[in-house]
Amino acid sequence: MTTPPFTEGHPPAPPPPASPHSPSVVLRLGAWIAAIASLAAVSIFASITVAELSSGEARAINLAGSLRMQSYAIGAAVAQGDARGIDEAIAEFETRFTSPDLTRTIPHGADESLRRAYDAVGSVWRGRFHPAVLKAATEVAAGQPGGGRLSAETAEIVTAINQLVVLIEHGLEDKLQLLRLVQGISLVLLVIVGAAAVLQLKQKVLLPLHDLLASADRVRRSDFSVRVPIREPDELGQLGEAFNFMVEDLSRSYAQLENRVREKTEELARSNQSLNLLYRTTRALSERAVTRATLQQVLEDVEQVIGVKDGAICLARGDEPEAACRTGTDGPSFEAICRACCEGCATGGSAITLQPRASGADGGQMIAAPLFDGSRNHGALLLALPPGQALAPWQLELLETVGRHVGAALASTQRNEERHRLALLDERSVIARELHDSLAQSLSYLKIQVTRLQALLRKSPTPEPVTEIVGELRDGLNEAYRQLRELLTTFRLRIDGRGLNAAIDDTVQEFRRRTGLEISLDNRLAGVELAANREIHVLQIIREALTNIERHAKAGQVAIALARNGAERLRVTVDDDGVGFDEADRPLHRYGIVIMHDRAQSLAGEISVRPREGGGTRVELDFPADAHLSDSPTSSQGSVS
Repeated sequence: MTTPPFTEGHPPAPPPPASPHSPSVVLRLGAWIAAIASLAAVSIFASITVAELSSGEARAINLAGSLRMQSYAIGAAVAQGDARGIDEAIAEFETRFTSPDLTRTIPHGADESLRRAYDAVGSVWRGRFHPAVLKAATEVAAGQPGGGRLSAETAEIVTAINQLVVLIEHGLEDKLQLLRLVQGISLVLLVIVGAAAVLQLKQKVLLPLHDLLASADRVRRSDFSVRVPIREPDELGQLGEAFNFMVEDLSRSYAQLENRVREKTEELARSNQSLNLLYRTTRALSERAVTRATLQQVLEDVEQVIGVKDGAICLARGDEPEAACRTGTDGPSFEAICRACCEGCATGGSAITLQPRASGADGGQMIAAPLFDGSRNHGALLLALPPGQALAPWQLELLETVGRHVGAALASTQRNEERHRLALLDERSVIARELHDSLAQSLSYLKIQVTRLQALLRKSPTPEPVTEIVGELRDGLNEAYRQLRELLTTFRLRIDGRGLNAAIDDTVQEFRRRTGLEISLDNRLAGVELAANREIHVLQIIREALTNIERHAKAGQVAIALARNGAERLRVTVDDDGVGFDEADRPLHRYGIVIMHDRAQSLAGEISVRPREGGGTRVELDFPADAHLSDSPTSSQGSVS
């Protein structure tokens, strides 16, 4: 298929209207047909005329020939002496000689040979033959012999009549010859004019029509480069110009249609890529928990569709943004990505263009698509564009849509964590109520009974071993009751929507009021989020350390510090200025310390209890930050680790 070039935006000019002086193929063909008809009419008219004249001259020849017979008849009547027959023969000769059928063929001009021959016959008849016949008839009537004298007169008039007949026959032959000449010329002219008409018909009509049909067939096969040659500005020439104009207009329309189809095809391909990306993103975010691996796959899919190599997904965590994942090695530095992330998080749901400010930036633009869930931003999806590259509107819209999907998934994860936290707290409350209503009541009853038993033993002498056993039993019950109360306090402890930091503040305030210790808190984990079960473990370790200080350290001051230990780990320290303990006799057998070690293992971290320089004890917990995302989800429903 061949499509000629065209000028976009301006249709081709229509063919100019026909001039009133332009040649007309209809008039030409009409003229040729009129010429042929005229020649045929001339030939027919000449034939009719000659035929009409020929029929009159034939009768004239018959009449002229009969004059000879009548001359002989007059001579025979004279020879027989039949007077009546002579008169009748003379009258018949006069009638035939003056018959209109004969005189019609005689020209009126005196110089015509036929007129002279006719006059000669009349002159012989009136001057010689008729007087001789009358004289001979008189002599016959008188009985005188003289009929033989008519021989000379009869021969003379017959000769004159023969001359007249010959001339009439020659005239008829001339007319017939003229008729043959006219018909021959007409035939030749008809052949010439017919051949010329056929040639004109072929050149002026058939060839242009053949070109039109052949061009129309090529147009039917979508070849819009064809053009009809314009031979003359007649009707067919105007038709050819109109055909060329139509083909050019069709070529323009077809090219525009091809461009639109190509544009629609490209749009459909882009829509298919976008839908495929959104499907993979939605499926990855909905089928499993949002992990670093999930976000990494989403980022790589986005970069493949957009056509860039450097990007990152950053999550808002207070003043310290966290880059959950990133790709590329030649793009902007980590600090530039984090700072751009902060700027991106400050926008609404629309993508913005940033200029990287890191020293290693190559000058290209950076696009930040907020991770927006409809109410707040959770971070930004960042793409570092090469110099000179810009994103199309559909690419920006796709980035915003992916950002909204990721933001909604993160919001859903947070809601699931909150629901899990509430469910965990509800479960702990139920366990606390059950312990309070069952085991706590039983221990209280046993304590009362032991007190009664000691009172009874004091009234009567009792062996020393019994008294010691009863004392140990009472101490054991008191310790069990204290631990149970602590356990109940732990189960009833709630971390509400304010998070771990608020729960730590509440715990510090509680121990300050209850113990009178001077407790300082240095919390540098603002913005760090942990799963619900991890927050409980951290809070319980701090509470257990404070409880041990209250019961054993005899301290006056306590310092609690929470901070990052590198990029991916957290550290919690609890220091006191109490009596401390002997390093050689580590108190690892105590129940509280064992519980703290178990909780540290649940956090995938390590805990140490050791004497502090300058006196007192230090409890130090070190565990992975893992604040919100990791490479794999935990077993806790609704949380990611």
